[in-house]
Amino acid sequence: MKLLFTIALTCALFSKESRTNGKKCFTCAFGDCTSIKECEGSEDRCFTSTVPAVGKVKGCTSQILCFGAQIAQLGSIGDCCEGNLCNNALRIGQSILFLLLVPLASFFLFN
Repeated sequence: MKLLFTIALTCALFSKESRTNGKKCFTCAFGDCTSIKECEGSEDRCFTSTVPAVGKVKGCTSQILCFGAQIAQLGSIGDCCEGNLCNNALRIGQSILFLLLVPLASFFLFN
């Protein structure tokens, strides 16, 4: 079942439908996750996943695949989200940590 889901996810990630739908997601496989993909067809969600032997994978997917992954508890799709570019590499927690550490570091460096 996991293999079938992984194949469907890969096909959805790399398929080429002719119509973009206005949705944008960060995309990557095997490395840098800062490229932006315009989603196509029924791809109405962004996802972030960790796949064994591949690593972090990001891209566009459909609500059905996100819901199917949750029902089957396959663990392949780690996170689905709805907003444009919502699968960004920088999470809110990381940015808050950065905002707290910069003034602290400045205090120690300049005092």
